[in-house]
Amino acid sequence: MRHPYEKFIRLELITLVLVVIIGLISVFQGILIIMLFSLYLLSISIFCEALIAINTHNTADGAKQFVKAAMLMLVTTILLFQL
Repeated sequence: MRHPYEKFIRLELITLVLVVIIGLISVFQGILIIMLFSLYLLSISIFCEALIAINTHNTADGAKQFVKAAMLMLVTTILLFQL
């Protein structure tokens, strides 16, 4: 039997792996757009973690993670428009 939130857990792990790979590539290549894309992926990972926490009746931690993801997306979007 599968875990009920396995899709969220897999999505979180996949985005974290992509963040590490894309982040390293962007640091070595020095491409700012790819760095911002990795920040978006990181915020998606945090959002998935928030969904898991909220669905497992840990609403306080889930709400904090959701606010972190939203703030990271907001800051990344502001940086994107500053280019």
